[in-house]
Formats: sequence, C-alpha cells, structure tokens
Amino acid sequence: MELVPSQLITGVEDSHIKLDKEAVVLVLGGAQGITSELMIHFSKDYPCTYILVGRSADPRNASPGPLDALQHKDEIRNYLVKQGDIKKPAEIERETARIFKNNQIMRTITQMEKGGSTVVYESLDLCDEAGLSSFINNVYDKYNRIDGVVHGAGLLEDKLFHSKTSESFGRVFDTKVIPLRTLAEHLTPDTQFVIFFSSIASVYGNRGQTDYAAANSVLDKYAWALKEKINGKVMSINWGPWKGAGMVSPTLEKEYERRGIALIPLQDGREIFLNELKYGKESQVLIMAGNNW
Repeated sequence: MELVPSQLITGVEDSHIKLDKEAVVLVLGGAQGITSELMIHFSKDYPCTYILVGRSADPRNASPGPLDALQHKDEIRNYLVKQGDIKKPAEIERETARIFKNNQIMRTITQMEKGGSTVVYESLDLCDEAGLSSFINNVYDKYNRIDGVVHGAGLLEDKLFHSKTSESFGRVFDTKVIPLRTLAEHLTPDTQFVIFFSSIASVYGNRGQTDYAAANSVLDKYAWALKEKINGKVMSINWGPWKGAGMVSPTLEKEYERRGIALIPLQDGREIFLNELKYGKESQVLIMAGNNW
C-alpha cells in the first residue's frame, strides 16, 4: 500500500450528504466511545432519525438512580466503594464498567436529541448474523429507507500472537467483519453513505493487535468492493489514535508515543470526520495527527 498525502478541499462544492428530517442513519457501536462523539457532532448538522445499535441494554429501560449523572469511572467506583454493598474488587470493576457504559449511552442519546434528532437505541449482539439481518430488514420495513450507515463497532483484546487464543481472535475479528458482511448483503444501492471505522493498525500494525489489524484490513478491502454496489459514498477511515477518547489505553498511548505517533485531538477529529463525509471522495482515508508518515 502506498500512502499519498492529500489535502481535503472543503466548502467549494455542495456537501455530498443530503439528509432531510425524515432520513434514517444506522450506527453500529455508536452509543459510546469515539463513535458517539463523532455522531453527536454530525447530528448537529443533520438532525434526523439515528438508530444506534450496541450490546449494552437500553439505559432508558432502567429506573433512575444516584449514579446516572456520573460520567467518570473514578466517580462511579468511589461511590460504589463508599456504599459498601459490593465487596470484591473484581465485582466493583465490573459494576463500574457497566454503569459507565450506561451513562455514556444515555449522554449520547440526550445530546443527539437536544440537537433535534430522533434517537432509537437497539440492544443487539452484532456478531449474531441472523439477528442483525432480521433487524436491518425490520428497519427497511418500518422506515422504507436507510440513508446512511456508520460501522464504528470494535473490540480490543490485546495480546502477543503466541498468547492469543482462537476464541479471542474470533471475538475481535467477528465484531468488525460479521456486521460488515451483513450490511453488504442487505443495504440497497440508494444508500447515500457507508462509513467504516477502521484503524491505523491495518496499515502499520500494532504490537499485540494481530486480530484487530486483520479485522480492519477486511474493512478496508470491503470499502473498495462495496463501492460497486452502493451508489453513494463508501469510505473506510483508518483512524490514528485519539487523545483522551476512543480505544487507546494508557499502555497503548505510551507505545504510540515511543513510535512518534501523535494523538488526534477530539475537537479537530470531529471537524475532520464531518468534512470527510461532506466532501471526501476516496474509498480509503488514513487520518493521523501531525506529519508522521
């Protein structure tokens, strides 16, 4: 693969994306993490119906509680410790993670609805191919359209290859690839855009991420192939690491720093994403901070 530096020209022509209030955008893995941050920003310009799909339960079905407003894991963990109802550290961590996810999902829904969008949340295992196929068919039956798709789902289980089990490899790989294959089979040609969130890992590789790199490499190749079926924009974005968001652990952040790879500031990344959807013309785009090629 040859990397070709390219400057995106914005504002000279009309946006490629034309979403009216009745439009429907399907977002896989978009209720938390960096995907949610980008979709909150995107929805400000394009208020319509967003269907967010993820593995977590819909937080709107739970009873309100004192932890709902906490947005940081440390706050949640400290509260649980003070309450004293959960004693074992491992159980405290699991409950902290669950509450944190629920609060992130609720924040995403609330922020998007404030901008005038209608938000539907569907709890679904994206590795359940039959379930996802049925769900997409139901969306078409109900709305008679899917105008855009963002596939931002992902899973990390970093280990060196000799320590990686086939089950772990499968979980990481399937979380990216099964939804990809299902989308390719069910989307109609009039879809305006299909965006895959890939990673720098599929271009440069990352220590301990053989499975993640392989999965994202499939995304990249599918983007070129799916362009033959979809009339609209099809793009795989190889994201570099994000600063303070996304899937970058402190360990991985140090590894990127060692390799001289800068982290993408959230505000800059939001604008880049929005402009790529509006004006980008490539099927595969690598977006990194700085000039480290």
